[in-house]
Amino acid sequence: MPNTPLAYIGVDESGSLADATDWFSLAGVLTYRPDAVRHIIRRVATRSGKRLHRRRAAVSEFKWRNASGKFRREVLVGLAEADVELFSLMVSKGGRRIEDTPEHYAVLICELLRDCWVAHPNLALYIDKRFASAMQVGVLNTMIYRQLPASGVLSVSHVDSQRNTLVQLADFVAGSVYAKHKQGDETIQLIQSKLRSAQRREWSVIKREWLGM
Repeated sequence: MPNTPLAYIGVDESGSLADATDWFSLAGVLTYRPDAVRHIIRRVATRSGKRLHRRRAAVSEFKWRNASGKFRREVLVGLAEADVELFSLMVSKGGRRIEDTPEHYAVLICELLRDCWVAHPNLALYIDKRFASAMQVGVLNTMIYRQLPASGVLSVSHVDSQRNTLVQLADFVAGSVYAKHKQGDETIQLIQSKLRSAQRREWSVIKREWLGM
C-alpha cells in the first residue's frame, strides 16, 4: 500500500519462555509519531527524582521489573494520553518450558501482529536484541517477513531495549499484562482505552497454527 503511511511499533515481553512458568506476555506500542512518545519515561523519571530529592536516574535504567508502583502508573498514564495504539498477547504455557528459539519467538510476534497488520500494513518493527548470531536473526526475520500481508511493507530492527523508547514502553505494557494475570494487578486498566487487541492464547494452539506441530 504505497499511499499508507509507515507506522512504528516497538515490541517487548515479560516473563520467561524457557522457565517452567504459567504465563508469558508480549506487547507492542504503535505510533505514527515516535518523537511524540520519547519524552514519556524521561518526564516520569524527572518528576520521580525531584520528589525524592535525588539525581534523576538515567532513562535507560527504568524497566517494569525495577520501577516503583508509582513510576509504573505514571508511565502508563503517559501512554494513555499519547497518540498510540497498544497490542498485547498473553500466552498460557501451562507450566511448561518453551525453548527460546528464533522460530518460537517469531511466531509469537506474528500472533501479536495478526490484528495490527489489518489496520497498519506498513510497519517499522523494533524488537529487543535477544539473539546473538546472524543466523538466528535471519531465521527470525524471515519467518516474520513470510507472514506479512502481500500489500504491506515491513522493516525489522533488532535494538538495545534500553536505547529505544518504543521497546522500553512496550516493556511496561507487557509487564502490566503479566502482572494482571499472575497477581491480579489492575494497573493495566490505566491503558485499557488504548488496547486495540488483547489476546490470551494457549501456547499449544499457537504452535499448531503457525508451525503445524
